[in-house]
Amino acid sequence: MKEPIEELLWESGVLLKGHFLLTSGLHSEFYFEKFKVLEKPEVTSLLCSKIAIQFSTSKIDRVIGPTTGGIILAYEVARQLETLTGIAEEDGKGGRTIRRGTSIEKGENILIVDDVLTTGGSLKATVEAVLAKKGLVSGIAVLIDRSPKTLDLGYKMYAVYKKVVKNYLPDDCPLCRKNIPLTRKGGIKEVK
Repeated sequence: MKEPIEELLWESGVLLKGHFLLTSGLHSEFYFEKFKVLEKPEVTSLLCSKIAIQFSTSKIDRVIGPTTGGIILAYEVARQLETLTGIAEEDGKGGRTIRRGTSIEKGENILIVDDVLTTGGSLKATVEAVLAKKGLVSGIAVLIDRSPKTLDLGYKMYAVYKKVVKNYLPDDCPLCRKNIPLTRKGGIKEVK
């Protein structure tokens, strides 16, 4: 029997099974169509409530989310925690920056929220952007943790849903050997 969160992800079209080409060039049997969560405000609100509850006893002054999906989730978590929100945008140099009128006061307690954790790259860059503004990272939360191993980013970490997903090099992909059609990440066009 699937847990309720997993069942919700399947029903919402977030969790997909097949043969997927990821942005990294790797292949995977599972794919998370993360924007399917954001299509349904009631699902977004429910999943974000899990994060808000997890951090409800922490002093959070602001919730920051990296572009793009993290922005909407950070907004909803901040709304539920009744605090401020902000955006960590790509800076064009491989990092992230806090701008667009968002100011972080020195010592402000920041919760970082993102959609899917795979390698931790966007979260690490968001942590650096918060620290550059002299904010204090009070925790990190993601809707889905699909990382192959537990990542230690140095802060309290919470995932609403965790599913370890094995990825394959194209030359060593058992799905390719079974001639399962390859689907591009984020779409349903076949590439084979």
